[in-house]
Amino acid sequence: MAFKNLKEISFDYSEYIKPKRFTYESNNRYCTWDFIEVKDSVSVLLYHQEFKSFVFVRQFRIPLWYHQIHHKNYQNQEIGYTIELCSGLIDKNLSLEQIAKEECIEEVGYCPKKLEKIKDFYTGFGSGVSKQSLYFAAINENDRISDGGGIDGEQIEVIFVKIEEYEKFSQNIICNPLLDFSYLWFLKEKKDFYL
Repeated sequence: MAFKNLKEISFDYSEYIKPKRFTYESNNRYCTWDFIEVKDSVSVLLYHQEFKSFVFVRQFRIPLWYHQIHHKNYQNQEIGYTIELCSGLIDKNLSLEQIAKEECIEEVGYCPKKLEKIKDFYTGFGSGVSKQSLYFAAINENDRISDGGGIDGEQIEVIFVKIEEYEKFSQNIICNPLLDFSYLWFLKEKKDFYL
């Protein structure tokens, strides 16, 4: 892990999450539900036309690390690291497409010319609902404008995965379902066009 002095501290305020507790009655019973209010996000499935590869990010996630260190079945995996689509929070007064392009530049160093909306997803129904808007973009080396790697202390590694290698690659990584959904969507909607 490339981080030092990782420790838990208490906090009263966060600009990213807000704990909430609601009480209600159901079937003549008093009930309580705790959850967190979180920001929506965007994600982009990037396909590099010249490399014939998906472009993913490898990133350390503290909540995943925390979960893994408390469960013995993760001991043989690289603790805290995920493979993800290029993604970011909707925390600016910009269009979703503008935020998605900014995230592509910050994380992987490419600025897509065109984004295609795939679908909106909702996640975390029990613990904190957020909407994730998913896009697709084809890129090439002419779209590279920086090295990427993230901002504000992020440590992001750019990963290129050839289409024919994805299924084997995905068997040994920690990812969320959006990665596999995006791959299957690409096979159905784009494979014949790009291969």
